[in-house]
Amino acid sequence: LSFTSNPRHRSCCISYQEVIHRAPQHPGRPNSSNDGCHYYFCSHISSRLRGTIRRSSDAYTLRSQSKSNNGEEREMQQQQAQNSENKQNRRSFLEHSALSTILSLGTLFGPTTVSSNNIANARGLVRFPCKEPLSNTYHFLRSGSSLLEVEDIWSTNPLFLTNREAALSEIGEQQVREACQFLKSSEAVFSTPTVVRYSLAAASIDSANIVGEELNIGRDRLVPEFNYMDPRAIGAWDFAALNATEEAVWAMDAEEAGVYGKGGRPPPNEDGTPAETLADQVVRLTNLMSVCETLYSGDTVLLVFPDGTGPALLSCLIGGIPLSRVHELQFRVGEIRCDVDYNSINAMASPLPSRTYLDVLQRGKVELEQLRENPDMLRNVKDLKYEEEREQERKELEAKREDEEKAKELERQRKREEGLQMKNNTLHSSLDVSSLGIAGAIVGGVAVATSVLGGDETEEAVNGGNNATGDVDIDKKSSFNSTAPVIDPETDAILIDGQLEGPMDSLSNVASVDTPKNDAFDASLNGDETEQNDVDYNDWGDAWLGTISEIMDDDDDNQN
Repeated sequence: LSFTSNPRHRSCCISYQEVIHRAPQHPGRPNSSNDGCHYYFCSHISSRLRGTIRRSSDAYTLRSQSKSNNGEEREMQQQQAQNSENKQNRRSFLEHSALSTILSLGTLFGPTTVSSNNIANARGLVRFPCKEPLSNTYHFLRSGSSLLEVEDIWSTNPLFLTNREAALSEIGEQQVREACQFLKSSEAVFSTPTVVRYSLAAASIDSANIVGEELNIGRDRLVPEFNYMDPRAIGAWDFAALNATEEAVWAMDAEEAGVYGKGGRPPPNEDGTPAETLADQVVRLTNLMSVCETLYSGDTVLLVFPDGTGPALLSCLIGGIPLSRVHELQFRVGEIRCDVDYNSINAMASPLPSRTYLDVLQRGKVELEQLRENPDMLRNVKDLKYEEEREQERKELEAKREDEEKAKELERQRKREEGLQMKNNTLHSSLDVSSLGIAGAIVGGVAVATSVLGGDETEEAVNGGNNATGDVDIDKKSSFNSTAPVIDPETDAILIDGQLEGPMDSLSNVASVDTPKNDAFDASLNGDETEQNDVDYNDWGDAWLGTISEIMDDDDDNQN
């Protein structure tokens, strides 16, 4: 070894690989392979050594002669040596690059012949179906019923998942607590979760908080998942009736999704809600499992989904079940399944679908036909409720307007009746005053005439006149009462003995109402009540006053 360490004597050495290659061809080697290699090496080294010494002496002589040469030759030799070294380095680089490329291609397309001791084991990239055991144990939980689900509303828009209108309902809280109690009672069979990974949907957040509270899991182990656990978006059917629309989607997936879930896309929507197939959701779930397998090792991971299709679809991927059968494994609200792996999923999946599932598909086909026949029909429950509220407000406004019109009409009628009553009262009071004034004037005139004329005849005449006057007063009052004007409330007109005299414009015209004429008054004195005409009471009183004035003038003449 000390001899071969000298660079001048390396040519005399042969490697053990060369010995092994040449040893089988040596005729005198012993039976043992190791001994044969040693024998061949020892026998061959002496001849190699003699030749090497001779060549070394010749080389020494040549080097002594070369010292006298100029320095240009040495520079040329150094340059050649450097070029050869560079070529060797480039060759080594290309060899290492080729080896790296081969290893990368082997990782993608299949196993390579490279020993596992030379490379690190790759982890994290999950390939479905998962026939090999995973690095973690997985439990799947669907969150409890949300407020929208209680109202039979299906909401899938990612922008609205965090809204509190989709928060966990009281029924949903009870469902999640029951699932936690199941885990507590099954600790001997199923391990308690050490990590809870949940969707950012409001119902999933509330469910994860309840799980952490019931199972005493720290906040640092409650990890939100921002978008890989989002539910499948259903486009234009978003915010539709949950029960009917969900059955239609099940029927569409069973008929059109196919093995890989690339068919069966809902109609697009204008509000930004994506229209996704099952294959679109598969991409998110693949990333979810790859992240969990990369971040955790040997943990029990509880995945909290906001819907029932997400965990069912992931179960189909792990178990290698066609995605068109995904809804056979649909999760109910608040349902939990523990130790989900390839074997447990295939044990759960029945060879043939149940009768209940077939009935759901039959109803879903009918609903799917209606949805596709009327694509423009308003299906959004929120919009329908908004339209109902608008219609209710419109009806309330119309009813209020009608009530106001009726109240105004009643107020106008009441004021009209009060005005008519006031007119009637004023008319009767004016007529009574005028009648009393005329009667007083007559009595006064008779008294004056009696005092002037004197004597028995005059007294007799006065007495007769008084009687006649009394009769006249009685008949006159009866005549006034019989011909008293009456106001018609409908036409606002004056009626005397049932005959229309015209409308009454104002209260100031009451005193000028036409009264029965003298001939009608004379007819009433004679007892003839069959013919009654309109008279002017003011003209009748003026006539009596004129007669009294003439009597007084004649009396003055007699005294003179």
